[in-house]
Amino acid sequence: MDFKDNQEQADFRKKCRQWLENNAKLKTSIEKNNEFANIDYLQAAKDWQKKKYDAGWAMLHWPKEYGGIAASAIERIIWSEEESKFNVPRGIFEIGLGMCGPVMMEYASEDQKARYLPPMAEGKEIWCQLFSEPSAGSDVAGLRSKAVQDGDNWIINGQKVWTSGAHFSDYGILVVRHDASLEKHKGMTFFFIDMKSPGIEVKPIKQITGGSSFNEVYFNDVVIPDSKD
Repeated sequence: MDFKDNQEQADFRKKCRQWLENNAKLKTSIEKNNEFANIDYLQAAKDWQKKKYDAGWAMLHWPKEYGGIAASAIERIIWSEEESKFNVPRGIFEIGLGMCGPVMMEYASEDQKARYLPPMAEGKEIWCQLFSEPSAGSDVAGLRSKAVQDGDNWIINGQKVWTSGAHFSDYGILVVRHDASLEKHKGMTFFFIDMKSPGIEVKPIKQITGGSSFNEVYFNDVVIPDSKD
């Protein structure tokens, strides 16, 4: 198998490289082991995301109608390879841009898309996904967190775990069970949720490395409006 770039891919790589060289600094051997040790990493990530957004590099795989460039899979790999050589923050926006945004494009209303997609792409708002639970990992249909409708609202109770970035996220996509009487692969509802809502408690999980990128998230009578706004 030939892993060399064809001419079109080589041209794209050159374009990526030129922009990165003009807007970031190549990593040194020290920086590879101690990136951003003494600065606010989250703010640095937002600043870098905004710079990419303004230049059209922020969401390569998004359709053009949502501000992306509809890049191919190999072009996304090329960009990632080149960006990894530079001393820039990474790993903050992948879930939002890679999962939450595309789901919203497929299922959300036009008003929701207009409200949430631009600040997600620009780095103003960070998203997480709230799927896994203590009893529901790979088999998400084993989840037990519940949504009960109460008039014009839904009341959420339960627990999620291993939620990357929940401690700094503004919004999340949430899957819970609304009807336990149905088969386990049915009776589930998908919500968008404001992570600052009353009743949400986020507890970072301390890892052996000393970091805390994963979290437990508890929902105690969290209210989500039953609306499309």
